[in-house]
Amino acid sequence: MTGGKRAHLPVEQRRAQLVAAAMRVMQREGAWSLTTRAVAKEAGVPLGAVHYAFGAKTELVRAVFQADRDRSTALLRRAVQAGGSPAEILIRALVGYADSVIADPGAEMVLQELTMMGGRDDDLRAAARESTEQYRGDVLDLLHRVAEASGGTWSGEVAVLVESVLGLLFGASVNWLCTGDDDLFRRCVTDAAQTLAARLTEAGAPG
Repeated sequence: MTGGKRAHLPVEQRRAQLVAAAMRVMQREGAWSLTTRAVAKEAGVPLGAVHYAFGAKTELVRAVFQADRDRSTALLRRAVQAGGSPAEILIRALVGYADSVIADPGAEMVLQELTMMGGRDDDLRAAARESTEQYRGDVLDLLHRVAEASGGTWSGEVAVLVESVLGLLFGASVNWLCTGDDDLFRRCVTDAAQTLAARLTEAGAPG
């Protein structure tokens, strides 16, 4: 039975298993509780399996961020692919994000905690910064795709629009974690999407 629990897995499957175990540990005990030993125990594998898959705790944290980023990237791209007006696409994207937070508050709390810890922990700072840059890239891609689909142009500096969207989403998520007001959360991001859509100038229209 022991041999069955420790059966060899391809490294990508092992990494996914350990990321899931890390999330369970952090959701239960807080992001600051994360250790490779705790993850090994949660996953039911030898400690060496964690170090083989990731090398260090920082790499495991990067993988946790990446897993969330993969989900958000897919969500935003589905919003664009479903079509519609710029406002409809942006509402679908931002409300979809809010719905994903509401569906899994424990995961959102962990990600917020890890990001804040990056401001204090030198080992985690680079991982948190990389994650933030990746989220910026996802929102920038969303805005580019919306503009391309509509044939319009964003008024103002796109980098500032991206930062405003991220600040709104992360801040509204923190507020929701504290209040649990689902309706206000969704109305807030809907309003932000509509306001953002109004910054898109149609082709041929005066800027």
